[in-house]
Formats: sequence, C-alpha cells, structure tokens
Amino acid sequence: MFEKIVLATDLSPAWNEIVACAGEFKALGCKQVILTYVISVKFMAGMEGILQSSARPKLEAQQQQLEAQGLRVTIEIPMGLPGDSLNEIACRYGADLIVVGSHGQSLWREGVLGCFTCAVLHNAQYPVLLLNVRLKMPGHPGSCQISGAEVLRHVLFPTDFSAISSRALEYVDRLAAKGLSQVTVLNALDVPGGDAYPPEFQEMAEAKARESLDAWAERLKSVAIPQVHSIFDAGRPLPAILRILESQNISLIVMGTQGKGFIKEIFLGSVAHNVSRLAACPVLLIPPESR
Repeated sequence: MFEKIVLATDLSPAWNEIVACAGEFKALGCKQVILTYVISVKFMAGMEGILQSSARPKLEAQQQQLEAQGLRVTIEIPMGLPGDSLNEIACRYGADLIVVGSHGQSLWREGVLGCFTCAVLHNAQYPVLLLNVRLKMPGHPGSCQISGAEVLRHVLFPTDFSAISSRALEYVDRLAAKGLSQVTVLNALDVPGGDAYPPEFQEMAEAKARESLDAWAERLKSVAIPQVHSIFDAGRPLPAILRILESQNISLIVMGTQGKGFIKEIFLGSVAHNVSRLAACPVLLIPPESR
C-alpha cells in the first residue's frame, strides 16, 4: 500500500524517535524509505554546500538505523520550499506517502502547523501522514507513536461524501487488507437555517446524509473490516470530531484535504490548525487526485 515512503526528517530528537521505530511502517507495506531533509533558506546564497555537509552525517546515522530495521534507504537533501521539494522527491521516486513528524514537547499542542508542515499540507500532491511524537523531556528519549497494529486498531473517517472523501474512502478500503480492526464513519451536517431555506430543508438534508452514511458504512463492512460504526452529528465538524476523540480511543484519522463543506471548513482556515493541534493520534491526509 505504502511501499515507498518519503520521511521528511528535521533531524530533531523527536525525529530520532520516529526513525528508531520506523520499521513499523513495514506493516503498511513499506519497503523503501527516501530520507529527506529540506534546506529552506532565504538570502543565504552560497551556503548550500555548508548546510548540506552539516546535515549529511546526521542523515547517515538515521539511515543506518532504518537499514538495521530492514528498509532500503536513500538520502535526499533538496534546497527550496518544503512543499515543492517534497512533492518533487515523491514524484521522482514514485512514492506513495509523505511522513511529517513533530519536534519539541508536543507537535499537536505546541505548533503542528508551523511554516514547514503547513507548507507541506497546502501543497501536497501525495498522501501525508502527520505523526505525533511526544518527548518525555527535552533531550531525553520519548515514546514513538508508530505501531503497525496500533495505528490500524480504530480509524476515525470524517466524510462529507464529496469526491475527495470518496478518494479517502479508497484508502480506508486498502487499510482493511493490512489488518484494520475498526472504523467509525462520521458526518457532521450543520445545515444552514433562515428564511432562505424551506421549513423541511433540514429534515430532507439530514435524511439524505443518513442514507449516504449508511451506504458508506455498508461498503466498509463489505471489505471485511470487523467493526464499522456510523455517527451522524447535526452540529459543526470541529466539535463533532473532538467529541469522538474525547469519547473513543481513536488510533488514526483518515480524511481528505478538501471537500464541499465539511472537509473544506476543516482544512481551509483556522479549523485546520485546531483539528491537528488537538488530535493526539496520527492523521492521514488524502489530497485531491487532480493535484
């Protein structure tokens, strides 16, 4: 499924934690890793060679760790904008996934969408996996959240039934073959009101949403996922997602990066920042196929 993965390391202690257990990606089909460190600098012409030489020994140390876990590893040190550079590397190698991790005390609570990660998400042409890695204390070993079995334990799949959500659904289907145990499908309708809409509009929209939700749940059951649950929420998407994250032990969120309302609200504007900051689990983001 994800045979070739671009690991976008920043060479921080948190990335050492990711590298230390990256062999778990083999449970998702990974055989080859393109270990990539993007050097993004402005007004520093002529410094490229110095910066690359400084980064290479650290990259080679991470490469040795990855190879010891049975992965084929290639090192890339591109210069340029993060999003563009990672897309170019992924395209050149025919990668299936870009992995972006954390650094500092907590990726989600202290700044998940910093300039690097934000640039990657807004420009991604390939699926992006955001990893949450917590360090016990600065400079001390922490706990990596990569575990093939754990990630596939319980997936939350928010959808608005748009084309991009359909594409994300295909990835959930494919995870079933890797041992996905449980899926919760969520739709938050948040129907607008007011005089511009007929009195029965909300009831009709809700009935249509529930019908679609049931159909998507049945599709997931058809690919032999042991447990499939569907949840309809009449409120706004961000609180709906947070309620599920608080009440259920979600191991992975899978969702599209654009949509016709539900997903669009999440990923265009401040809600995108808040969802990622507040999610304690990894998030797999699926971009539009047209990108």
